[in-house]
Amino acid sequence: MKKIVLTVILLWVVENIAFAQTFTAETGYLYLGEKETELSGGMEILSGIIKKNDKIDIYAPTGRKFTATIVKISGKDNSEVNQIKAGENGYFDFRFTENPSKGNDYVTKGYKVYPAGFQVNTGSIKAEADAKLSASVNFKSTLDGKPFRGKVTYKGASLWRKGVKNFAYDKPYLQLQFASVDVPDTRSLTIQVFNPKETPAKYSSKDMEVNFSGTIDGNTANTTIFGFVNGKATPNFTLEIAKWQSSGNKAIISGKINGDLPEVKILGRSTKVNRFENGVFENIEVEIFNEQADLKEMMKKAGGGGLLKN
Repeated sequence: MKKIVLTVILLWVVENIAFAQTFTAETGYLYLGEKETELSGGMEILSGIIKKNDKIDIYAPTGRKFTATIVKISGKDNSEVNQIKAGENGYFDFRFTENPSKGNDYVTKGYKVYPAGFQVNTGSIKAEADAKLSASVNFKSTLDGKPFRGKVTYKGASLWRKGVKNFAYDKPYLQLQFASVDVPDTRSLTIQVFNPKETPAKYSSKDMEVNFSGTIDGNTANTTIFGFVNGKATPNFTLEIAKWQSSGNKAIISGKINGDLPEVKILGRSTKVNRFENGVFENIEVEIFNEQADLKEMMKKAGGGGLLKN
């Protein structure tokens, strides 16, 4: 009798452990809650079922683990539900055991999710993340003798054929913005070309202005700004667009950059420069706008305000 009871108990434990390990997911965009240990947002269920009160482990590509409890699930029409299965959409409220927003590898979109306690191959996660990161890179350069990798930011490649009123001197302009993909580097390179040609062309510093800012170590106290304002400096910096293929309101472009960007100081002068060599970007999709927008109106619609100056 004891053997039968023991066997039943063991089977129950095994079944429940197996059941607890039958979901995998990936984080979507997450938003801060009232407390530093609370986040909410989307999560894509890749397999299995996730239930309210489930404990989960979220893994960053670095291998860092975050543990949380799902305290609420909202389904269709924002109605509260007890579970979400693969293929369904849901919105989740999480309570973490520690502040998940600290550090350079804080919780964000695209992190792997497993049942709490599930044995995970963090090396495999890192390898997969590195592969995805490498595939996302569309700008490479040597920066001060070291490799720099970046990718176009969201809405970071655009051509305004009639310019934007109250911005960029109201001139037609092409903007390209590449952000570093390598943590903890937060620097981004923004290039604005005025009166651009929609064909392969070469540009010098008199045709554009450039901003390269952020921090190489993730510490905002060490933020630097390099670049120049159009008409106020002419450093040896060039942009060449070698390929321009337009189709409707899109264009696919490739090109290269080279040259020095002087450091920008609020007080005093600096002799420091950032030197880009063999900078190459490939097959960047540029969004083309045919109408002139008004930045002040755009800011009002977005809830912004204040005075805007060129």
